[in-house]
Amino acid sequence: MASNESVDPGTSLLRVLIPLYHAGEVTGYSGQQAAESLPPTEALALAMMCLTKTYSSTGLSMKLHIEYHAFDRRESAIAAEVGILGLMRLGYLRPASKKDEKALLERNEESWGLGNVSFLITAKGAKRIAPLVATTTGEPVKDVVKRLQADSREYAKTRVLPQTAD
Repeated sequence: MASNESVDPGTSLLRVLIPLYHAGEVTGYSGQQAAESLPPTEALALAMMCLTKTYSSTGLSMKLHIEYHAFDRRESAIAAEVGILGLMRLGYLRPASKKDEKALLERNEESWGLGNVSFLITAKGAKRIAPLVATTTGEPVKDVVKRLQADSREYAKTRVLPQTAD
């Protein structure tokens, strides 16, 4: 039987933000340091990739637009591109293969979106996002770190790239 009590939206927000930005000791600068190590767009991209097991730029963009209706098509492509490129700069993601790396280098920079490129989450990236994923899924953090890396490797192995003429 469903409860008539409404869920306090502040509780949901705190359950997500505290592990992401205040996992350690709370100081005057801890939130700022955490935000610098994972800015909001990058946090959104990494969290969605890990929670939905979608480790490609096109897949992330489609999830944001079609499945979650978070943004329109263009905004989804922008959020995915900005987030993923930022995560790569931070060392949290890397292209899954040489073909993915080549596709990134050859992308059309006049339009938003990275194309159908897969990524692997690094140990550094898995450790950074693990508290949020663990809070959301109820798993132990140490198990989440291992699982996220394994999930991204499996995604890259099973994803079929379109054939291109060389």
